[in-house]
Amino acid sequence: MLIVRRLPVACPATTAAALGRRRYRASAEALNFCVDLVRQQDRERYTCNMFAPTDARAALFALHAFNLETAKVRTSTADQNIGRMRIAWWRQTLSQALEGNPPDHPVAQALAQAHARHGLTARFLEQLLDAREADLGVLQPETREDVLMYCERTAGALLLLAVECVQASPPSDKAELAAVHVGTALGLATLLRGASVHAQQRCTYIPVDVAERHGVRIKQVLELKPSAELADAAAELAYEADAHLLAARSLRSQLPTEVRAVLLPAVVADLILQQLQRHAYALFSPEAAAPFGLRLPVRLMWSGFAGTY
Repeated sequence: MLIVRRLPVACPATTAAALGRRRYRASAEALNFCVDLVRQQDRERYTCNMFAPTDARAALFALHAFNLETAKVRTSTADQNIGRMRIAWWRQTLSQALEGNPPDHPVAQALAQAHARHGLTARFLEQLLDAREADLGVLQPETREDVLMYCERTAGALLLLAVECVQASPPSDKAELAAVHVGTALGLATLLRGASVHAQQRCTYIPVDVAERHGVRIKQVLELKPSAELADAAAELAYEADAHLLAARSLRSQLPTEVRAVLLPAVVADLILQQLQRHAYALFSPEAAAPFGLRLPVRLMWSGFAGTY
């Protein structure tokens, strides 16, 4: 019997751009730049990456370097138009990187290699840029849902991409759901821990509806004045983060080992939330935002050994 192999019409793998993408390799200098950037500016993600599967680490460092570069757009200028121009530059840079033709920028080149190797979903990277652009000039989010969406599109998107870096086939719905839950928990916890820094930048991520529910005035927050009302508002958001963490962990037994390994940032979220609780959600207390020291690598080592996150 004659068997005719059917070829898909306009298959992306047959285009020159796709072939170039698949062949692209970044220089060692570009990859090392990303590792150094993450080590210096995001020590917690750097530590988590060292416990991730070896084959995924270069891509994870590229993604986290991209996250750092785009996050600093808001803090690097008070002019929203300049901020939007920089986001537009990153959109164009990302597009070129995903085509396998990145500009002369180490993070773009490392991203191009990550995409060539793992076939990253462009939509997740674009969502992160969308969130950064929407955040420009926002003094205070309106609702808790706005804050949750921001967390999903930033920390959540990064973890969805991380899952893609360790799975040869498309991630399962359970893996994607766990990634979004962990990302939301980590995003909320990180925003709470950074309350002092945000206030000094004349903004807050305590949304209007939560602030009003607890009688918190934004003027007090921006002046770094602690209060029982602010602690109650922080506690509400921390409980939301805890709920997402519990939801993510309820899926643990249904996930392969390699996926659990890239969801280890859940440990960071847990440590932040525990520290905030110990200090009664006093957001402006230096102790509430203190570094974890050896607690983080020890917890990560135990979680990796136990296959948890």
